[in-house]
Amino acid sequence: MNVKLEQREIRLLVQSLENCLGTCETHAKKPDAPCEDCDAARALRKRLQHELKA
Repeated sequence: MNVKLEQREIRLLVQSLENCLGTCETHAKKPDAPCEDCDAARALRKRLQHELKA
């Protein structure tokens, strides 16, 4: 599936992912604990940031 997003929408998503990563309860309890959601959020944030730079 492809979704066309405006640049401001991508910036909003990146900001939301950063907020999510900053409030992860798993990492708050144990910073080096594995968290699949955080790993997926980081990967998506990286892809979206790449789109913003393009």
